[in-house]
Amino acid sequence: MSKENLKKFKSPKVREKGNEPWVVLPNSHDLADWTQDDQISYNQRLRQKAKYEFFQNTMDFITDNRIFGDYYEFGCHKGRTFRMVLTEARRHNLDKMNFFAFDSFEGLPEPTSDTSVEIWKKGALTTTEQSFKEMITEHGVYTGNIKTVKGYYDDSLTCELQASMMRSGTKAALVNVDCDLFESAVPVFDFIEPLLQEGTVLYIDDLFAGYKGNPMKGVCRAFLNWQSKSKWKLMPHLQIGWWGRSYITYADESLPVGVL
Repeated sequence: MSKENLKKFKSPKVREKGNEPWVVLPNSHDLADWTQDDQISYNQRLRQKAKYEFFQNTMDFITDNRIFGDYYEFGCHKGRTFRMVLTEARRHNLDKMNFFAFDSFEGLPEPTSDTSVEIWKKGALTTTEQSFKEMITEHGVYTGNIKTVKGYYDDSLTCELQASMMRSGTKAALVNVDCDLFESAVPVFDFIEPLLQEGTVLYIDDLFAGYKGNPMKGVCRAFLNWQSKSKWKLMPHLQIGWWGRSYITYADESLPVGVL
């Protein structure tokens, strides 16, 4: 990306024009050499900013409401959101929080459902376990509180692991489900069911991604199927860009199950 195009990523300035606020935007001349790579980089920057703002707000919610527990991330490619959580946890002095990174560390499994994202193929979005650990070690925040769980979720999210985590006596404070595929998300929701508590924040990263927003497909379908049978009710919390939503879990037998 050229230096000139890089400047166009900055937040637009607002000035007065005709006694009205006027947003200063790149015009046709400015965007004449705008490429597909620029487009991808532009969108990624906006997405990472939205995600970081979510974690800033959510860690404030967790600490202010005294929700004690751990962080679970399902899908840890490139360690970007994991690093965000570590930083915000440190800023909120969450020294007792543990951070679990669940990932195949071999990329996506072979999809068994159709998606509208052509790059979602077996092996795509791979970050090796070693590379992930190296990035997190370099980040240097709460490194002693981090545990990786390697494997595709059908294999790694076992009853034994679930029982072991339940015996620890610590529930989830924040869960990040970033699975891309329906078949990957189904075992995740089943696994976390007994590990949730009142006030757990559940972030579904790909609620509207990969299936043209169709709620009967992809991660959204897995999420709705889980809601229909879960003991937990969900209160809508924050919107993260166009793709994600977060919810707060609670138990109330007098109210209907679930809400999207």
